Amino acid sequence: MNFFQEMAATLTTWMDALRHLGQSFPLARMGFDALSVALPLAALLAFVGLNFMSATARGLAVTRKRASFEKCARQLALLALLLGWILLICGRVWLFFTQGSYTPDSLSDFMVEMSWVMLGLAVLFNSLYFALWKFLTKLPMLHVGLGAVSGIQACIATVASLAAARMLTALARPDADMLTLGHIYVPGFGTPFWCAIFWSLPLMLAVAGGMGAFWLVLRRNYDDYGRDHYNTMLPWCSTWARNAWAIFWVILLASSVFDVQREWQKETFTAMDAMLESAELLLWLVPALLWTLVARSATPMRHKLTLLAALVLAVAVMLPFYLNITEITLPASMTDMVE
Repeated sequence: MNFFQEMAATLTTWMDALRHLGQSFPLARMGFDALSVALPLAALLAFVGLNFMSATARGLAVTRKRASFEKCARQLALLALLLGWILLICGRVWLFFTQGSYTPDSLSDFMVEMSWVMLGLAVLFNSLYFALWKFLTKLPMLHVGLGAVSGIQACIATVASLAAARMLTALARPDADMLTLGHIYVPGFGTPFWCAIFWSLPLMLAVAGGMGAFWLVLRRNYDDYGRDHYNTMLPWCSTWARNAWAIFWVILLASSVFDVQREWQKETFTAMDAMLESAELLLWLVPALLWTLVARSATPMRHKLTLLAALVLAVAVMLPFYLNITEITLPASMTDMVE
């Protein structure tokens, strides 16, 4: 038995053990299921945003003539590189154990494979961006462009991954034979899937900023660039996260007002619903407040727990929002046919 066969056997054993644990402890299964969605999603969104953040910092190093921005750009590029390769390798392992053999005639298999290929291209561009750092020192705009291309390709990979996830969920429904691509993707603006697509950009930048700020704290003992560097770059990353999250929250507020108005017209909206909706909106504002606290602090390195709390809350708040992309509603006529 070779190395890869032994690794596959070990992973299979671990998966069987986790499955048995989930059957014995339902709460543990729910927690594991939530983490299995939240962590890869947060890593994917952060990978996208970190490419844009690093490219921006690389450009600011030239325009503002500050070495701290170039050092920060390299630190963020390293984090993006690690996240990208982890996602790529773990994604391939997951596909190996869950999808089995590839079927050329299957649209769902094709979409899943293409999402992995798109991610692979993004990781390739990001690897080139990081590897050519010293060689493109005298061509900063070309270097910035390569980082931006990596971010754009990562955006494409994210859209492909969300579309593949929705397709797999649709095929698992008992009425899957009645669904068409129109039912799965087309019902335009305002549906959970398209909201997830449209609103992913501010979430990408917010999660990237929050994860990048926490990454700088973790790298403090390895990249000893001095106190001034971290006192400048930590607020910059935190401000990036705060502003992006604020944009997302304003969009969310507008969407909530629209939903409340619609329910109010139906006379199904109560005072208790108003209180719950307001409490939820205020909770979703907490990450921005925590990042603001770090951004305005004179000693941002002392806010390690604050940065961690903001990042965890952002990922936790983001999870139910993205779980809604699997909601598929059939037309009333087709629902009657199923019944």
